[in-house]
Amino acid sequence: HQTMRAASSFAFAVAILACLALSTAEKCSVADASIVQDVVYTDMATTWISTERGLLEDKMAVFSAEFRLFCKSEQVKGAALKVAIVYRSGSEAYVPKEGLSKVAVMANAAGGYQLSFALPEKQMPSGEYKAEIYFEGEDSVAASISMFHSVPFIVGRHMEMLSAGLLAMQAYVVYSKFSAAR
Repeated sequence: HQTMRAASSFAFAVAILACLALSTAEKCSVADASIVQDVVYTDMATTWISTERGLLEDKMAVFSAEFRLFCKSEQVKGAALKVAIVYRSGSEAYVPKEGLSKVAVMANAAGGYQLSFALPEKQMPSGEYKAEIYFEGEDSVAASISMFHSVPFIVGRHMEMLSAGLLAMQAYVVYSKFSAAR
């Protein structure tokens, strides 16, 4: 009976130590945190919507980043993270991007993390978008990822006309060079 009590006390102590090890492993001071950016992806997703007035183009600016976090050179796995997106154009100061103060972060079994967000293109002007990554419960930025987005100046039918004009000019230049060589 005493052997069972000792074994159960030992198992309880091991369980307590394991819980303490897990809880201290999850805590990392912001000063000790570092990041490795694995993938950063930005793009425009376009869909066409058929309406009574014809086809409407719907564009979304899409951002995605995969990263790993480290604390004193040890990979941080499964930490609760929160992300806020800030924006700047040129050398202006960063400002919070409306609607993106709480971007979800997913974790995988290997210890990597991913964040993704999308907004209508009209709400996403050209510039630098920075994902500020926080440990849950912390107010200081642990790490950040910069993502650049640019909106083309010429789009739709205007782009088609410009392209046709440029192709015509190139054809003329090629034709004139071969005509002179005859």
